[in-house]
Amino acid sequence: MEVKIGIHSVPRELVVETDTPAEEVERLLSAALEKGEHAVFALSVAKGGRVLVPADKIAYVEFGGPEARRVGFGNIALRPARVTSRSCYVPLVLCPAVIGQA
Repeated sequence: MEVKIGIHSVPRELVVETDTPAEEVERLLSAALEKGEHAVFALSVAKGGRVLVPADKIAYVEFGGPEARRVGFGNIALRPARVTSRSCYVPLVLCPAVIGQA
């Protein structure tokens, strides 16, 4: 799951990939905020290690459910070429699936 942490006076957000469930992230954040001024929000990273952020400096935390990872040409949408009576040129779209069939 991807977790985005906004920190006061820092223009970019901290993005962390974690295996921690959403309910556990929320519980950890609530516990850190309840401890007071010098508390630390600790989150385990998916590839090992931990991220520590001073809880009183956190502006927001955004997290959601697991998302399938996109790899390679997964973002390309192939559409059939439209041929009209006035056009005779049809652009050829090359992708791994089409090249294997040629």
